[in-house]
This record gives sequence, structure tokens and C-alpha cells, in this order.
Amino acid sequence: MTDQPAPALHRAARVAFVLYLLVLAAAAFLPLPSQTLAHGTGAAYDLHLRRPDLLGGWEAQRNVLMTVPFGVLLPLVVRWRYELLVLACVGVTVLIESVQLLVSLAVGWPWRSFDVNDLLLNTVGGLLGLALAGAALAVVRRPALPAGRRLVPGALAVGLVGWAAVSTVTATPAVPLPEACAQGPAGAVTALSEGEVFAGDDGSLCFVLASGTADVPANSPAGPVVLVDDSTGTWEVGTAPAGARDVRDGRGAPVELLEVEGSPLRVWESRW
Repeated sequence: MTDQPAPALHRAARVAFVLYLLVLAAAAFLPLPSQTLAHGTGAAYDLHLRRPDLLGGWEAQRNVLMTVPFGVLLPLVVRWRYELLVLACVGVTVLIESVQLLVSLAVGWPWRSFDVNDLLLNTVGGLLGLALAGAALAVVRRPALPAGRRLVPGALAVGLVGWAAVSTVTATPAVPLPEACAQGPAGAVTALSEGEVFAGDDGSLCFVLASGTADVPANSPAGPVVLVDDSTGTWEVGTAPAGARDVRDGRGAPVELLEVEGSPLRVWESRW
């Protein structure tokens, strides 16, 4: 994997690699902290390593797919030994997560979280791309097998990808909980001026209002849930993550956040 590609392929790979890095940076770092509503305090991080499940949802699949092109294009752009290519696939994921953590520490709120599970899945994606490029180059050039001591990084990479694959195959399918309104209250009910709200077992919220019910997932961003216009004016109800600051209603006025037992979300209401 260290042979120099043909000049035309090398030029095309360099252009594709630069474009890919721009897309990767946009996916990892946009929107910028100055373009988002600050919420929470301090940096967020998750150091609890979970078994990877590559079929468990789009979030896991996205983290794998976003670095596959890195592994495919890198051997076509640089003339490195394959051990360094393996380290580069690990290094780019560590760099992304570290920058996200450092910026969150700098701005004082969790703009992005440092997640060892994202780091693992990004690394798996890069190694899969590297394997695809290596297989293609092996078919074309039939390179000699490297010395045994140089096979250690490759063996570790194969072990990591193999572990992710086996964990995916043996993973127990998650059984989704019903929505909060179907579960019933998991804690105390919070009264609103024209209704009530309570949390389900998974932290999601159920609004019970005169106009009907509304379910809100526990990971919802700040924003309105219900807007009612009647003869007395406008009544708006919304949610915000725990620790949110400077939350405003539809007319731009600040609102008071109310806690709901059993949910990470806060609720607010405003009438004008």
C-alpha cells in the first residue's frame, strides 16, 4: 500500500481528498458555537464504552460511514507505510473528538460532546475504508507480504473491525418504549395554566391539553410544542434541555423554565 499511484489517479485522489476533508469538517464542526443557542453548562463527555451495533440506528451508521472515504483516499494521496495509515485512521477520529471537547470547554457549554463510542465507530469506518483500498491495490499490484512485526497494527485493526461486526450480529434488538402519553406518568404531574405535562419511563414528555395530547422525545431541542390562538390571545407551550439559558417564546420574550419529574427536559408556557 506504499506504492505511488498513477499520476492521473494521484491527482484525482488529492482533489477528492481535499473536498472530502471539507465535508468532514462541516459535518463535525458546524454549526459553530456562535451560530447556535447556548444550552447547558460545561463540556459534555461520555467515557462509557458500549458494544457497537452497526445496525442499531442511523447515528451509529453515520459515524462509520463518515470516515470510510478517509481510509479509501489516504493511501492514494500519501506514500506512507501501512502502519502509519492505520494510525492516521485512529488519529483523525481522536482529533475530531478532542477539538469538539476543547471548544466546548472554551465556550462553557456542550457545543459538541466527547464520546468514546463515536471515536470507536469513526475508527472502524476509517479502517474499513483502508481495507477496501488495500484490497483494490493488492489485486492490481500484488504487493509482497510485509514482515511479521509489521503485521501487528493490521492485526489490531482486523480485531477491532471484527469485534464491531460480531457485536452487531449478536446484539439484542432494542425494544422501543411506547410514547409517554401511552405509558402514563413515571413521576409527578406538572400543572400548566391550561393542562398538564408528565414524563414517561424514558424521559419523554406528554402534554395533556384541552386541544389534545402531544408527545415530545427526551432528546428534543429547545422550541415550541403547541401554539394556540383564541379570543383571549396567544398561548404557547414549549420545551428546552436541562440547563438551557436565555430561552424565548415566539415573540422573543424570555420564559420561565419548569422542571418535570423524570425528564431531562424543562417546559415553559407564555401568553400574550
